[in-house]
Amino acid sequence: MKRTSFVPLGLFILGLFFSGAARAQADFDFANIDTLMEDNALTEAANRYASVMLSAFPEQATRLGYASANAKLNDRSSANNALALNALRSVKEMTETISPARLSAANQADLQLLESALSRTIWDLEQNRSENDPLYYTEAFDAIYEVWLKKTTPSAQQSADLSARLSALPIVAQQAEKNLVQPPAYLSQLAMERAYYAYLSLDEITEFLLQNTEDEVSAARIKRNAQHAKRAIKQMFDLFKKLSQEKDSQDFRLGAEKYARLLKDRYQITDKPAKLEKRLEKEFLSAQQNLAAALEPFTLETADEEVTVIDDLNDLPTVEPTSAEKKKKTKKGQFVPPSAQDFYKAAERVAAAPEGINVAAGLSHDAQELMAFFEQQAALPAGQRISFSVKAMPRFYTYFYAYLFVPPYGNQLFPQSDLFLRLPAGNKLARQEQLKRDFNLPVRKLLLAGELVPGRYYQTAAGQQLSSIRRLYPAAATANGWSAYAQQLARETGYLATDDELLFLAWIQYRRAAAALTEVRLQTKQYDYADALNFLTAENGFSQEDAERILKEITFRPGEKASYIYGLAAIEQARTKYAKKMGKKFDLAQFHNLMLQAGNVPPASLEKEIFRLQEQADRRAKQKSLF
Repeated sequence: MKRTSFVPLGLFILGLFFSGAARAQADFDFANIDTLMEDNALTEAANRYASVMLSAFPEQATRLGYASANAKLNDRSSANNALALNALRSVKEMTETISPARLSAANQADLQLLESALSRTIWDLEQNRSENDPLYYTEAFDAIYEVWLKKTTPSAQQSADLSARLSALPIVAQQAEKNLVQPPAYLSQLAMERAYYAYLSLDEITEFLLQNTEDEVSAARIKRNAQHAKRAIKQMFDLFKKLSQEKDSQDFRLGAEKYARLLKDRYQITDKPAKLEKRLEKEFLSAQQNLAAALEPFTLETADEEVTVIDDLNDLPTVEPTSAEKKKKTKKGQFVPPSAQDFYKAAERVAAAPEGINVAAGLSHDAQELMAFFEQQAALPAGQRISFSVKAMPRFYTYFYAYLFVPPYGNQLFPQSDLFLRLPAGNKLARQEQLKRDFNLPVRKLLLAGELVPGRYYQTAAGQQLSSIRRLYPAAATANGWSAYAQQLARETGYLATDDELLFLAWIQYRRAAAALTEVRLQTKQYDYADALNFLTAENGFSQEDAERILKEITFRPGEKASYIYGLAAIEQARTKYAKKMGKKFDLAQFHNLMLQAGNVPPASLEKEIFRLQEQADRRAKQKSLF
């Protein structure tokens, strides 16, 4: 059995990426020879894993920073997947021989990240996605845009790579036709939608390629390849539409066992689904209470009576109260949870479209000011100087997202983060409505805090000195938790202070908690689709459109909503314990500096890593004081 078929390719190049242990040899104390050997074993395992990705999965390799993969799409054949699975299992065996206790302290968390990335890739292959998941084929659309989104090669090479991936779409369509066997109808429906929007948006790729060519022969080739790609997308659309109508398709829900493994491998969530559900129930209740408090300033008064907060929350003319809610209303003093409808009404009154603003340039400018604000509040380490790249979003993504954060591709030579925005389009009225919805002041400030400063963008830019493993395979739960934490920090420091801003913050937390609770019940098969939709609309007042969007989100990226809550809790716990240990010496900016130095390690390792880094800083300070 050829278990290492993919391993040798690119090891020399990859060795440059994962060479931390080798660089440390010069000043290594040979009394710790076991640690050196174990660190080298980790480096070798990381190199082999990356080599498999480069050989077998060029789409993922692009995101890891390997520009040599940019001209290819994944081979979605069972043969390729079987070879890759064998190679990955061989790498997994290597990691299992590494003793965490013998690793240097910094590398212990790196081992966990590598193991998590390995397990995630192996799990995906074991699920046989080429036969079961239509969305696997639509990932090719993202792969094309990823070459366009970031200029990691010279212009001519970028255009050549983009053209090559575009030309490979017919092969993806053929593989979808050949491989898919009665996949879940709902996944087919989601894939059909993505294919539809990819078809509508393809001309933007073609126009970009034509702008970078001057001779007619090349232009004709580009147009011909684009037509072939359009036909391939249409072929996939027709296939997914057909599959979405099949009655005997598979269940799109994972079930408790598979869902637990996905949570562990993809999001480093170690709670079992039943335990996670209890945590999310408490989180949803807390979010309901926070939303109720945030709604208080927006309670209306009528000519006949003063409407109290509780009365207002009980008065939902568009949603019939459940029997449980009716029972609660009879109990004096009983908390009656708010409804999404209450937020919709309040938001409609307070949200206003910004006037005379260049959204992209405005956010870049505001991010710089916000960075200075947090430094002045002693919430972030002083001296960080980060430039922000805020751009217009490609049309394809505007159908799904209001914004899209794209970090550097792994070990990209000149690392650059980008925030892409869905900018206003259409007639004047449509643009005004979009500005009002996506860029009213509270939403804009939450976007700034969660995604720019001190959110993902700032964290990623500040973490460029992290090890290759931490940059390439960050723990998703910790990364998402940091984004949620950044918004709470904005409230704590007074950046979010008005009633309007606190209302929208409470809504984000409420919507996320509702989505996470819905997801765990859906994926563990307590709910079917109709039950989940009813929970969101009839029981909690979400609009039909918003509820359907939530169900798409939690199906397309299962585990993500819960990861925000789980990661945030890990950060808050680490901060509480750190503050208790430091006592009067507690420094919020120093805690955040340690968080940035740690990077997105698994939530379970965060406390340990924070204290390790603090002890390291204390030793350095003590040594410095001796000289």
